[in-house]
Amino acid sequence: MGELKISAVVPCKNESHRLTDCVESLKGFADEIIVVDDGSSDDTVELAKSLGCVVIEADRGDRPLEVLCKIGYEHVAGGWIVSLDADEWMTPSLAAALKQVAEEGRYSSACYARKNMIFGKWARYGGWFNNDQKRFFKADSWDRNWQCEIHLPPKIEGECYVLPLCEDNATIHNDYHCVSQFVGRTLVRYAKQEGEQAVEQGRSFSVIRLFLKPMKRFMGRYFVRQGFRDGFVGLYLAILLAGYDLIIEMNIWDKERLGDGYEVPKSVTKKTSLIKEETKVVAA
Repeated sequence: MGELKISAVVPCKNESHRLTDCVESLKGFADEIIVVDDGSSDDTVELAKSLGCVVIEADRGDRPLEVLCKIGYEHVAGGWIVSLDADEWMTPSLAAALKQVAEEGRYSSACYARKNMIFGKWARYGGWFNNDQKRFFKADSWDRNWQCEIHLPPKIEGECYVLPLCEDNATIHNDYHCVSQFVGRTLVRYAKQEGEQAVEQGRSFSVIRLFLKPMKRFMGRYFVRQGFRDGFVGLYLAILLAGYDLIIEMNIWDKERLGDGYEVPKSVTKKTSLIKEETKVVAA
C-alpha cells in the first residue's frame, strides 16, 4: 500500500448528472478514485469507468449511505483515504492543505469544513459551516468494526489536525436544491434510518423528547447559531431540522408498535386498493 498515496471514496446512486464535477475536482489530488455504486439505474457506472474510476457495485438496501463508504474503505490501495459525496467538490486550496498533513506524517486524520449550498444559497450560519468533517485519514487508522451509524464517521486512532475554519479549507457541497428534496431525503429516508438505529441502541419513545427536542433544535439553529442571518433559507432550515427531530421520535414510536412489521402491511395496502375500486364504481 502506497503510504503517501491518496484514495478517494465516492458513494453513488443515480449520480450521472453530477459525478463528473466531483471526479474532476479530485484529479491531481487523489491517486485513486473508487466509486461505490448502489444499483444505479442511470449510466453512473459507465460514466465512472470512463472517467478512470475504480467501480464497486453494491446493494445497501435500506441501510445508511455509510455502508457504501465502508465498502470503499475496505478496498483502497492508498495509504490515505478521503471521502466525498457525489454532490461535493474538492477545492485546490483544501487539497493542498490535506496533502501537507499527509506529507508531514504527524497526524492520522484531518478535519475540515463543508460549504453547504442549500436552496441556491451558501448556508453560512445556523450551524451549517463547521470544521468538523473528519473525512481524511490514514487507511490503517479507522475502526474496521464500524457499525455505519448514519451521519457518524468511523473511529480514527491517533491525533487529528483541525484545519482553521475558512472557505479555503472547505469542500463545496451542492446539497439540497429545493424543499421537496430535503423532505424526501432527510425527513423521510434519514429520519426513518435514524429512528431504527435509535431503537437498536436501546432508546425508547419519549413524549417529552417529542415536544422539547424539536423546540430546542429550532431555537439553537435559528437564534443561538444565528441562522436568521441567512434570511428565509436560515428560517426554513431551522424549521425543517426541528421537523427532522420530531419525525425521528415518531419513527421510534412506530418501530416500538410494529416491530419488524415496520412497513405498511400488505393487507392494509390491499384494503386501500379495494376501497379505491369501490369508490370508482360508485362514481361511475
